[in-house]
Amino acid sequence: MSKSLPIWIIVSVMLLHYSGVAAFAHGCAKCHAENDVTIKIPAIAPIKVVVDGHERNITLADAFRFHGHECAGVTTAFRAVRYGIKLLYGAGVPSRDDLLILSKHPARGVLDLIDYVMKGDDELARTWPLKGMKKSRDAFAFTIIRKSKCLAVDVKLKPDMWPADFFKLKGKQKRKTLTEKEWDTLHEYMKNIILTFPEKTPEDLFGKPTPYKTLVWGTLKPSEIDRNIRKMRREKKRQ
Repeated sequence: MSKSLPIWIIVSVMLLHYSGVAAFAHGCAKCHAENDVTIKIPAIAPIKVVVDGHERNITLADAFRFHGHECAGVTTAFRAVRYGIKLLYGAGVPSRDDLLILSKHPARGVLDLIDYVMKGDDELARTWPLKGMKKSRDAFAFTIIRKSKCLAVDVKLKPDMWPADFFKLKGKQKRKTLTEKEWDTLHEYMKNIILTFPEKTPEDLFGKPTPYKTLVWGTLKPSEIDRNIRKMRREKKRQ
């Protein structure tokens, strides 16, 4: 019989053995399928943008599906981008062509969320992080720009909202040196962010940033961006 349980119950009872620790990042869907579990994503307001004259509603569940699984980085970026848009546009819905998003964080979940908002669901158009960018609890900083008004806002996660040793543990997970006890700690961190960040107010997460006027010179053409993405992919494959 199929079960439908709240996500906080599901994550709490997912007792993974150490042999599966390194594969967790993309093993969530497999684990849920094997246990015949349906996840209920926390219900929060969607990100809305107008694309080619049509309003597009992007839910947190949509973003998770595009990324491949529930993710702390997707959750954080979703809240930041939506908050920035609200600060710049109020109750209005921005045209995607009037929107710029700058990110200082190269985490896959962050990049996937912004790609999904700004590029749609084309998986082949995924952005590759630039060399020199580092994952850190201080790097969850986003600048949202309303081009037509030369208006910008900086939305940065309060550092104390993110566990201090999160990326240290993620690094050990990537190198497959994570102990079972460390995995339990990391898993609890991820679960807590995914479950509690949607329930917090934007002010709790990001404070009260003030929009400001800005001047911008020059353009970055899509061909330049695409060329850089292809270069990053080739370099990654050679590693």
